Amino acid sequence: MALFLNFTLMEIENPTITTYSPAAILNLFNNSISINQTKRIVQLKGIYIQGKGNQYSGYFYDTFRDESSDAAITILVPPLIRNELQPNKTVTVNGFVTRRVINSSGSIQIQLTVTDLVEQTQNKYNEDDLKKLELMQRKAVSGYRDVYSWLKEKIIREEPFKIGIIIGKTGIIDNDIKHQLRESIGFYDLSFHRINLSSEEEIITTFDRLNNENYGVIAVSRGGGDNLDIFSRYPIAEKAVALQAIFITAIGHKDDVTLLQRIADKSFITPSELGQFLNDVYNHTIEDLENSKAKLIESVKL
Repeated sequence: MALFLNFTLMEIENPTITTYSPAAILNLFNNSISINQTKRIVQLKGIYIQGKGNQYSGYFYDTFRDESSDAAITILVPPLIRNELQPNKTVTVNGFVTRRVINSSGSIQIQLTVTDLVEQTQNKYNEDDLKKLELMQRKAVSGYRDVYSWLKEKIIREEPFKIGIIIGKTGIIDNDIKHQLRESIGFYDLSFHRINLSSEEEIITTFDRLNNENYGVIAVSRGGGDNLDIFSRYPIAEKAVALQAIFITAIGHKDDVTLLQRIADKSFITPSELGQFLNDVYNHTIEDLENSKAKLIESVKL
């Protein structure tokens, strides 16, 4: 069955209705878009991302990404110029802006047809840095979970859940966390998992194990000191983003923020702060419940 879109043109004295097809509407607006930049050569600078390598009508369809955001534009590159371009480098080109109507999605895509290569410089981000930036953007899109509200709801509903805290083999920070829990220690089903925190493989394996064992919260905790590079490795952070459980870090270093801390649902500077947070959530929730019960009793008396 044909699909038509009613587009109404009204005149005061002689009202008329004209029926357009979707393709006609797209072409109508495509033809109406007119800016000065489409009529002359413009210069574009961005990070060059190479496409699949298929050539269409004498051009390769690649991408320019903004240096400071995830904005991107499709570029049409002639073969001779494409041979000189290197992926993930900052490139400046000349070209002219074109528009492409995509009937299937009802959209108009803005493109740049490249005419000249002006400059190609070493990108300030290497390939690993770009992957990390993409991971942080992915986490931002999927969203950071509200740890406080999640815990509070579990406490109110009296739903059991497990918290798994990954610590070093010889670390004593488990005592710091337990000490800060105080009266709430009897509520939380808390377990500590000692591994070699310098081993990427051990960390990832432990993530998988705790996730498969249906832990509600998974945390990585370590005391102060240097050698934090392990917590900025892409494979570890990528695994943490994919966890079903809430992910928390409590890494004792306030100056050097690692990739793992940036993608965590909640991050603490010290292990003690993690214990204090858990205790505060429990006490505040219990206090709110008691106040609600007291108000309910008073209202019944009235």
